[in-house]
Amino acid sequence: MGKYFKERNEAKARNDQQRIKELTQKGEAHRANMMLLDKEASAKIFQGTKSIKGTNEVDLHGLYVSEAKTYFDTSVQAAWDRGESSLRVIVGKGNHSDNNVPKIKPAIQAHGESLGLSIEVDPRNEGCLIVSLK
Repeated sequence: MGKYFKERNEAKARNDQQRIKELTQKGEAHRANMMLLDKEASAKIFQGTKSIKGTNEVDLHGLYVSEAKTYFDTSVQAAWDRGESSLRVIVGKGNHSDNNVPKIKPAIQAHGESLGLSIEVDPRNEGCLIVSLK
């Protein structure tokens, strides 16, 4: 994808409109394919090793923040539909993030709170959140 956009910039310098159009289309096609494959990969990760472990637990660590938010929403709704009083959300401690700074945990906390949910850090494990569904 990057190769096509770089070549497009070179074509721009030559004012080669036909080549600019061709390379832009190729670059956009690669970008769309990359996004589709990323989405499929995250779904497989979630459905395989990160799926809902019990009736009220979901493992989001290892996903990108945007993916984690999507699966969080789905898991909260499913737990709500089952009548659960809480949902345990495994977000990780950030050990595998840049500079060991967690990304998923604060994002899910802020996202959940923006939805009006009460979210607390699990006192037994700082890599887990407890979402109150009452």
